[in-house]
Amino acid sequence: MHELLKDADLCVKCGLCLPHCPTYGQTGNENESPRGRIALIQGYAGGHLDATPALLAHIDHCLLCRACEKACPAEVPYGRLVDRFRAQTQVMQPFSPAVALLKRLAVNPTLKRWAQAGLRFYQSPSIKRLGLLRLLNLGTLNRLLPAGNAPAEALKSHYAASGNAKGEVGLFTGCIATLLDSATLRAAIKCLTAAGFDVHVPAEQTCCGALAQHDGDVDAAAQLAAKNCRAFAMPNLTAIVTVASGCGAQLKDYQNAEAAGKVVDASRFLAENADFSDRLIPLAATVCLHTPCSLKNAMREEQGALTLLRQIPDLKVIELPQTTHCCGAAGSYVLKHPKMAKTLVDQLLDAAIATQAGTLITSNIGCALHLAAGLRERGKTLEVLHPLALLARQLP
Repeated sequence: MHELLKDADLCVKCGLCLPHCPTYGQTGNENESPRGRIALIQGYAGGHLDATPALLAHIDHCLLCRACEKACPAEVPYGRLVDRFRAQTQVMQPFSPAVALLKRLAVNPTLKRWAQAGLRFYQSPSIKRLGLLRLLNLGTLNRLLPAGNAPAEALKSHYAASGNAKGEVGLFTGCIATLLDSATLRAAIKCLTAAGFDVHVPAEQTCCGALAQHDGDVDAAAQLAAKNCRAFAMPNLTAIVTVASGCGAQLKDYQNAEAAGKVVDASRFLAENADFSDRLIPLAATVCLHTPCSLKNAMREEQGALTLLRQIPDLKVIELPQTTHCCGAAGSYVLKHPKMAKTLVDQLLDAAIATQAGTLITSNIGCALHLAAGLRERGKTLEVLHPLALLARQLP
């Protein structure tokens, strides 16, 4: 309680966070704003308010996009504050079958292998039409599944650099990308080795722990962090690169300073350590660039993707407006609060479609799945890609 109050008391209630909060923007409710949520947590930690279902709901409605944190002049550690509150009240939180299943899949390799096999069976048109996941109260998870997910060979533990190696990096694969987006992982390996880096993919790595951390399960998150730090404890690594900014944000917050200090978004790493411009196949096309909240508000590495994409000759890159709020994916948020998530993604897709781009670029797997689902529901054919997936296509 002391730690909750210590963080919450940093807030001076100036309200500069309000225009940056997606939920406050939709509801106009002070309880759905960062300032209001901090006041509720202060009341709870000070013994003035009980953890009622209504209070818990207001905190649970937070996307943890951390846009308020970036705008805050007092530098209130809002993300840490909400995580600590959820840890204090975990046993009181409502149960979500979809989130529980996702957390199990994230940490259990055997279950993930079964899920991969089952997913290929489930995605056949005749089976998917049955809507088995909806019958199991997992309809929100069902809508996020991509239309097709071709089986891929398991990743090797090491990929040699093309030519003389400039250094060695570790690739953090994440739990969801290995299940639903192995193509992006292979694109990252192609780009990194082409840039002259040996790539290590430790088999011992596991989920980053964000799902557990933001669900209040701090013990599980700490155990996953320790396992990942051991897996990447290679002294020769220049960096630990991530292709999912949600994972990257969690890894950068690890207590192990040595491991956390090496974490970098893959696009930023390549933008700073490679120049592909003289060997990329030109692409006369227009793409729309979405920057995930975890990349701009937590990792603070939003320029990497734009810098990298500008190396592709003839490519026109249109950034979404700075006023665009969170897409609503926010890890497991899209599963727990599908109505708010849909409202937010619809606003973002309106802006993306207005650019008339043929491809929507994003650097986080959760955002990509949510955006692609929204486009399918609208009947739009706009392709959703990771920046490294597009770069890899243009590498001969």
